[in-house]
Amino acid sequence: MYDFLIIGGGIIGMSTAMQLIDVYPDARIALLEKEPGPACHQTGHNSGVIHAGVYYT
Repeated sequence: MYDFLIIGGGIIGMSTAMQLIDVYPDARIALLEKEPGPACHQTGHNSGVIHAGVYYT
């Protein structure tokens, strides 16, 4: 049994797992990803730039 279950191994899922490890170092965390490795979809194909919403308003 796990304390936390994260679905998705993209940037948000991996970041969430890292934060949970920092806050709850003894927690058992499961991260589910349907692909063979992390960041196979949008995370792995983006331009590497974080866009702020302020530019689009």
